[in-house]
Amino acid sequence: MYDTIKWLHVEPSTRCNAWCSSCSRNKSGFGLKDFVLEDLDPDRLKQVLDKLPNLTTVQLCGNLGDPCASKLIAQQLKIIKDRDLDLQIHTNGSLRSTDWWHTLAKTFGKKITVWFAIDGLEDTHKIYRQATNWKKIIENAKSFIDAGGYAIWQFIPFAHNEHQIKECMQLSSKLGFAKFQFEKNARYPSKAYDYKSGKPIDIRPWSKHNEQWKRKGNILNKKTGETVARKIVEKKNCMHLALSSLFLNASGVLAPCCYFKQTPFEDGKIERSINTKNYIDQCLESCGS
Repeated sequence: MYDTIKWLHVEPSTRCNAWCSSCSRNKSGFGLKDFVLEDLDPDRLKQVLDKLPNLTTVQLCGNLGDPCASKLIAQQLKIIKDRDLDLQIHTNGSLRSTDWWHTLAKTFGKKITVWFAIDGLEDTHKIYRQATNWKKIIENAKSFIDAGGYAIWQFIPFAHNEHQIKECMQLSSKLGFAKFQFEKNARYPSKAYDYKSGKPIDIRPWSKHNEQWKRKGNILNKKTGETVARKIVEKKNCMHLALSSLFLNASGVLAPCCYFKQTPFEDGKIERSINTKNYIDQCLESCGS
């Protein structure tokens, strides 16, 4: 089984400087949930990489932290670089210095892609991405791009930032981003709070959210020509099933995917405590959204 794995999703750390209201690490933006602040042991990363002889890509992302917040990020990056693997990083971009980002681009060259989560211009970005610094993000992204880095601007549309979509696209092009990634499947929290005061804040879906979900949730019956509700999620919608991948969390657990983050996947088998069919069904249902 390990011989088939091409992609490893890694959570380098559970640390983060941001307080996004729908993040699973906090309570709708105000106060942390009960979890351990930790960084992935570099030796454990080595051990897992050694199990995967045909691995091509490592994605640094995770469920609870920002990769750049890891206190061991230098060692973690070196291990990946020494194996000449493709690297993808998903980050809010407001951590580390411009020199660090410049060096990162130079070190990995064409082997790296970075997704910078930028949800609007300076006045709107901070509403959802609480405690991040928009100016610093732009400076870091520009430093990375100017050093030859391949960067993607990831934008989640909300009611409070949708009027800036065109401006953000224009700015991304001006700064040299290779792509503008529009995330329609946004995480809209039922409740959201200011990370400092705990007071409610207004975070609502963008105006076309329902329209987009209607399109996604219905398909055309080719025989009758009628539109019918889609009751299953295609496998291609799940990264871990589509890409022959596994998930390594910050505590060192190698799991089937990020939705089953604490379920060990050792010796090429899902733990006996999980019914395989139920696992697949649950995974498809979760990842498809």
